[in-house]
Amino acid sequence: LSILTHDVQSQLNMGRFAEAGDSLVELGDLVVSLTECSAHAAYLAAVATPGAQPAQHGLVDRYRVTRCRHEVEQGCAVLRATPLADMTPQLLLEVSQGLSRNLKFLTDACALASEKSRDRFAREQFKLGVKCMSTSASALLACVREVKAAPSELARSRCALFSGPLVQAVSALVGFATEPQFLGRAAAVSAEGKAVQTAILGGAMSVVSACVLLTQCLRDLALHPDGGAKMSDHRERLRNSACAVSEGCTLLSQALRERSSPRTLPPVNSNSVN
Repeated sequence: LSILTHDVQSQLNMGRFAEAGDSLVELGDLVVSLTECSAHAAYLAAVATPGAQPAQHGLVDRYRVTRCRHEVEQGCAVLRATPLADMTPQLLLEVSQGLSRNLKFLTDACALASEKSRDRFAREQFKLGVKCMSTSASALLACVREVKAAPSELARSRCALFSGPLVQAVSALVGFATEPQFLGRAAAVSAEGKAVQTAILGGAMSVVSACVLLTQCLRDLALHPDGGAKMSDHRERLRNSACAVSEGCTLLSQALRERSSPRTLPPVNSNSVN
């Protein structure tokens, strides 16, 4: 993360804005992975405390299906908002692959839940929901192929038109799949476990918030690429944000190592060495 942050700064200073944008995308993906790993580490640390009971898996992984829904919504939003001139074959390919990947995961997850469910209605509803989603996806992807083969405003507007039903179908399916009876049981942790969890999650959010500030600085720099009175202010904010990212990483490392944070609580083990 520190390397990517440094790369972004260097690329901006050299005027290599396209490369800075690519590095920012990579940085965003890394922050998402870091957040996911931190959340799981926080859970493991919390359930390792005395008196804690681990979670029991259900038929559906709420986080993963909810993330799929979010990514489908993002992909459809790109199709709706992107002007025809910017709908390059590469962009359309990336959107199509992203939609297909997430729809496949939802299909597989719901098919498995349907097989394992003891409720007749639930088994059938999972199948119907997947069928509805698949039909909507086929209609949208056909429009994407058309705008790629023969670009026109009409073809682009069809992408926007048919993205709506897919978003609705995915939202309905995920809404049904995340009903309480399909989710298992949450972990039970003590006050000590919650404190440990808070320390680790707090460290992760320090990294996330710093990266958000960094992204905002890059946006402001992109809006003023030719300099101006505010350019020096933007670059100073960029340096400060990069320092905040580094500090957030240090805080997260300490929270993972010591199961504590100076911003939340004293160390669980008072004899631990920083």
